[in-house]
Amino acid sequence: MEEDKFALVEKIIKDIYAVFSRIAELRSFDIVPVDTNFRNKSPVLYLENCLGLESWCIKHVYMYCYSEIMDRYCHKGRRKVFKVSSVNADRMIKLLNVTLLLNPDLSTLWNKRRMLVEKSMLDNYNELHFTRLVISRKPKCNDAFAYRRWLLDIIFADKSLQITSIRDIINEELNICTQASDRSPNNYHSWNHRMWFVNKLKTLENPLFDIYNQYIKEYNFSEQWTAKNVSDYSCFHYRQFCIRNHYLLNEESWKKFTTNLNLRKVLVKILAGNFPIDSTVQVSEENLLAYSESNLVNLLLYHTVKNCSCVLDNVYICRKLEIIFHELAVNNELIRFYKHHETLWYHRRFIVHEIIEIIYEHFCLTKSNGVLVRNTCKKCTYDEERQKQAKIVRYDTNCMYSSVLFNVMLTHEKKFIEEMRTNLDNYADRHEKYLKFVEGLHHVM
Repeated sequence: MEEDKFALVEKIIKDIYAVFSRIAELRSFDIVPVDTNFRNKSPVLYLENCLGLESWCIKHVYMYCYSEIMDRYCHKGRRKVFKVSSVNADRMIKLLNVTLLLNPDLSTLWNKRRMLVEKSMLDNYNELHFTRLVISRKPKCNDAFAYRRWLLDIIFADKSLQITSIRDIINEELNICTQASDRSPNNYHSWNHRMWFVNKLKTLENPLFDIYNQYIKEYNFSEQWTAKNVSDYSCFHYRQFCIRNHYLLNEESWKKFTTNLNLRKVLVKILAGNFPIDSTVQVSEENLLAYSESNLVNLLLYHTVKNCSCVLDNVYICRKLEIIFHELAVNNELIRFYKHHETLWYHRRFIVHEIIEIIYEHFCLTKSNGVLVRNTCKKCTYDEERQKQAKIVRYDTNCMYSSVLFNVMLTHEKKFIEEMRTNLDNYADRHEKYLKFVEGLHHVM
């Protein structure tokens, strides 16, 4: 009886290995719930480029493969371990394929695959296809994502990699991340892998690859995704990553990005609706739209107490404000439409914090242990050690708190908190406490 069972397991291993000969075509793997082998056929199913395995055989196949791998190929005390060579590598690969498909949360076995790749017994691209199968069933498998990162590091290290291959890898990797995030909500593993991958693309030295164009694509993708998944903070975390990448767009990419998106109009609409009372300034939207980027920043942040001679880039600051205020406007609409969603309020904290950081940076301030201190200029080394410890005087904070941008932000948040309170959204009170006690605005609210 035992011999018959082992013979059946060997046949299953052989059938799966045969399907793996078409691994580039395979799209997914899953376990099909079948209690008994009533058809008296192989439990390995292959249909429309999808691999399946009937559940009745899982326990027997897994224990058989796992036991043989641990007994023959893993160190255990004084037990003799088989050295992997070209002769017995195929056997080990067959066992690893089955074991990791059924239980991918085994770091030891992934390390075995790394060893086989280093010995050129496994192909890098085939391994990417294999991990795609694993992730299709276990979209939160961190070991599989870590293995993909290791493989991609090897592939991208090849300086002769063609632009067509790079684009294929990008499309494949982003599709896998999207599918994993779609199948499993709050999937930080897939979103963090996506962040790692975009950061990896920054290091590519191929002149035909435009990283700024990729930033724009990811920004638009994240905006659509977050609008449909308002309770998934993992995708909002990625959205924040995309926003910060957009600060780095060059002139050409910025024009392309703003072709169908009037960020300036969104910014001046919020400014005009929350402008502090000042008879010397015309605050209609038409007047504010007529301002150049530099003049608008001078209006919003009219004073600075920099201790060095570095020139402020007002165009860069204005573009940061346009991006972040656009995000604020989107967040307003999402909170109004999807009430009582904590994730949206957490994302709002990021938005407000970014605005405050822009103000701090302009006035050369930073918060250290809850206290505002003079910040060191990032572009020069002017008396660096002394500046880190320098205390600020009341005049410095008064300039910051009296700036137009700070008052616009504060007025807008007060109005929005009050509006959501009337809609019985309890998160409005929590947001107010965050502004008071985390951002340190208790003395102005």
